Amino acid sequence: MSQVLNVNNLCKTYIVNKRQNNVLRNVMFSMEEGDFVSIMGPSGSGKSTLLYTVSGMDRLTAGKVTFSGRDISNLNPNEMSDVRINDMGFIFQQMHMLRNLSIYDNIIISAYNSRNGRTQEQRKQINEYAKELMQKLEIIEIADNDITEVSGGQLQRACICRALINKPKMIFADEPTGALNSKAAREVMSELVHINEDGTSILLVTHDVTVAAKTDKVLYIMDGNIQGEYYLGKYTEGLNPKERERKLSSWLMDMGW
Repeated sequence: MSQVLNVNNLCKTYIVNKRQNNVLRNVMFSMEEGDFVSIMGPSGSGKSTLLYTVSGMDRLTAGKVTFSGRDISNLNPNEMSDVRINDMGFIFQQMHMLRNLSIYDNIIISAYNSRNGRTQEQRKQINEYAKELMQKLEIIEIADNDITEVSGGQLQRACICRALINKPKMIFADEPTGALNSKAAREVMSELVHINEDGTSILLVTHDVTVAAKTDKVLYIMDGNIQGEYYLGKYTEGLNPKERERKLSSWLMDMGW
């Protein structure tokens, strides 16, 4: 396997009321192709800031981020936008979708604007792939629905389809189950596990131990720096999740959770 993400001495600083706020300090970690890593930590520890910075949604202050062999630390906005739309997928707690478009159109729109969506033949292939993804995630029946006509779980599965439509090298997810009930959260995590089993790397921020226990490894961040990591190994549907949750909870307590 080759390395898909390398973060080296990453720092992120904000200036608030003329005072320097060091949100991230000398963060270092890496991910291989097919890894499924979660980031945990107390509120205000820098979890989401780390996710946004390593994915290029926010500009770093210092350090270096290498994504798929390319230094993305100093790309201009257009170059970074090209990387995000073609090589990355995003899932958020708040399921941002365009209200004037159907579920299906929300899924395909980013692919139509990618480098592989410029010709009629390419867009035909995108349409077929979107239907394939929706069938796989069991939401094909809501393809023509407005975003206000579906459940939260269905909408988040549609967001997963949208994240996958350009066949990204990696998915970045910020609390993807945070706005869902327990049943919908389990369904969404099951889909993310299957996606990872198919080879897509995932970096996920969560405060939920049941979610993190389904990932390969947990990074614990506090005061803007990674304080430790816990390796769980690959999760499959046949494993006992409660035992993984128990071991992870014990480790988190030792870390000061």
